[in-house]
Amino acid sequence: MIELFWIGGPFFMVPLLLGSLAVVTIAIERFRRFRAAEIQYDDFVEEMEQSISQDGLSGGAEFADQVPGPVAAIWSAGLHASRLPLQIMREKMDSVAITEIQRLERYLPLVSVVAQVAPLIGILGTVWGMIDAFDGMAAGLASGVGVNGEVIANGIGRALVTTAAGLAVAIPATLLHHWFSHKVDLFIDDIEKSRSDLIELLTRLSPKKTTRQGSRPVEKVRG
Repeated sequence: MIELFWIGGPFFMVPLLLGSLAVVTIAIERFRRFRAAEIQYDDFVEEMEQSISQDGLSGGAEFADQVPGPVAAIWSAGLHASRLPLQIMREKMDSVAITEIQRLERYLPLVSVVAQVAPLIGILGTVWGMIDAFDGMAAGLASGVGVNGEVIANGIGRALVTTAAGLAVAIPATLLHHWFSHKVDLFIDDIEKSRSDLIELLTRLSPKKTTRQGSRPVEKVRG
């Protein structure tokens, strides 16, 4: 590997090496982040409804605060703002949703840049290596010495190594970027469902509150 590094040349191989290290570091960090934030949405909603039915909206908010991830953050924001007008509650949930999505997408643009730039660096190294090979050939023919096989081999070797290195960095980076983007899309789907499900839950609870409040005066009148 070290020999291939020097054949390709530090000018091309160092950026590719740094890009690969950045992708590996981001992949590990994002994998841990997504794994910690991932929940079974249906199970979470069921537990949330049980908590609200037993301890009220404040109990549901406390339960949501204890669960990590963007979905629980949306429920927490909505429940804490449940006493406010519906429009304000939605705005607070939307604000939290934007923040959570930005956290999920953190560092992913850098992975995309590495995936796009790495093959270009490889192509540049290929062109540079072929230029060196043809320059060596032309210089040998012009001086009457003949074709220097070593110079040609070094140029072609640089061209092949940089191309292979660029693809070796770009292919995993592209796959990781698509996989992480897919995971973000799944989180966004759960976030969208969270907002609608929470509003639906609060709508179902509000008639019950109204009925209970309206029944008390009736009992007093009868008494």
